[in-house]
Amino acid sequence: MATILKKLIFILFLGICACKSGFNTSSSGSSLKECVGKEQTEILEKAVKLFESKLQKRYPDISNEEAYFEFISDWANKELPVDFFQDSLELKIRNLNLWTESKRSEEETELEKKIFNVNSMNPIRVKLNSDFSTCLANKIDWRIGTSSFLRMNSKYRLSPRLAKKQLFKTSEYDLKKFENRLTIILGVYYQTMFNIKNTVANNV
Repeated sequence: MATILKKLIFILFLGICACKSGFNTSSSGSSLKECVGKEQTEILEKAVKLFESKLQKRYPDISNEEAYFEFISDWANKELPVDFFQDSLELKIRNLNLWTESKRSEEETELEKKIFNVNSMNPIRVKLNSDFSTCLANKIDWRIGTSSFLRMNSKYRLSPRLAKKQLFKTSEYDLKKFENRLTIILGVYYQTMFNIKNTVANNV
């Protein structure tokens, strides 16, 4: 009887250890560090926490995962005020080596002002660079919407409507993974911020 009890306790112990090591959704783990350095990873982890505190204030009565989808929907439907796109980390995020720039024509500027429902656009278009987008996409199951969003966003200028279509292929369960949440924060929140505000990288 004692031997059986010891075996059961041992099996239970192994199960607990497996759960702890196999399903850590609160941090980025080591996978993101293959795309960026340790210091950059720490800044991105802070950015996720800061953004999610903003979500809690705007959508207080729903889960964290549901709030992401409400944010994407409000963004695509032009229901977010311009001041939603500002926070204390914006310059640090802008200075990370994650972004690529190109100049807008006057025609493109006018079109994108209408798309984003703002009075002005940064004359320099800012996007996640292809190398980082691909690296992050490779950390995500290709069937998940955030992965296809990253790959498309690195090649094309996605309108909020098209971006929403891709991102809504992601489930609430998928958003328990750090990389999926980070994709939305960088590719939607900060990318929009840098395009509707003249937030310039300081490389000094």
